[in-house]
Amino acid sequence: MKKLPVVYLTLTLSAVFWGANFNAGKIAVEVMSPTQVAAWRFILAGAVILILYGVKERPTWSSIKPYAIIYLLMGIVGIFFMNIFLFKGLEATSPINTSFITATHPLLTICLSVFFLKEKIYIRQLAGIVISLLGVLLVLTNGSLIELGGISKGDAYVLLATGLWSLYGILGKKYVGNSSPLATTAITMTVGSLFFLPYASLATGGATSAKVMEAWIAVIFMALFCSVLAYLWWNQGIARIGANQTSLFFNIVPISTMTISALSGDSIGMVQLVGALVTISGIIWSTQTPNVSRNECFPRNNHV
Repeated sequence: MKKLPVVYLTLTLSAVFWGANFNAGKIAVEVMSPTQVAAWRFILAGAVILILYGVKERPTWSSIKPYAIIYLLMGIVGIFFMNIFLFKGLEATSPINTSFITATHPLLTICLSVFFLKEKIYIRQLAGIVISLLGVLLVLTNGSLIELGGISKGDAYVLLATGLWSLYGILGKKYVGNSSPLATTAITMTVGSLFFLPYASLATGGATSAKVMEAWIAVIFMALFCSVLAYLWWNQGIARIGANQTSLFFNIVPISTMTISALSGDSIGMVQLVGALVTISGIIWSTQTPNVSRNECFPRNNHV
């Protein structure tokens, strides 16, 4: 139990990096196409994490073979297609809708875990998720529900991407639980990066050398911090505290984006600050799993 606060810290940092990913991505897409940015991000990240994996764990084919098929599936689903649909969505919908839709990740994960993992779901966990979603809603809309708008084609792409990200975590928990988080991260990210190779163009659209340099710095930041560290810490969280509690930290992502935007000059209202506090409160509430059986909302059938 003494190590759990460290897990919470690394999961928080993962969410912060993913929040910063939107800001860094904005710089990069001024020079490169969205798919091109995603390709270079994961090609670089895949190379780094694969070297780290080789040095630290010295893997053999016998240790990888039992999970080879599921690694392939996770790489295609959670790295390649997830990012393809996310970037397609970002091209067609607003940032506010994108951020709010990705905040449904904990709810999607909890629904999938009930059916695929047969995990116990507690009333406290459900309450914490609802509280966190309320906080995210306040942050993103400044208290005005009308700003959410309708569901567009872009919104549907983002929702699909969020569902694929939830499935990535569920597959990892169910099928590669005995594999190390580093192995899961390295191999699935390498698989995803291989599928991105056809999109790895060096075209910059005639941008100035200064803009090109800024774009590559942003891509390298996304590769090392938003991909290598964030994905590794996220998989460690799933292995340590489960997919449900880990997924809740994803609600920090829009708050991170908001904070970085504020540091860049955008103003933050009182409603957004209250929303951030509500979100953090929901996370703290949900991560305290009760031991009282009557608090179990969707119990596991131990006779199956």
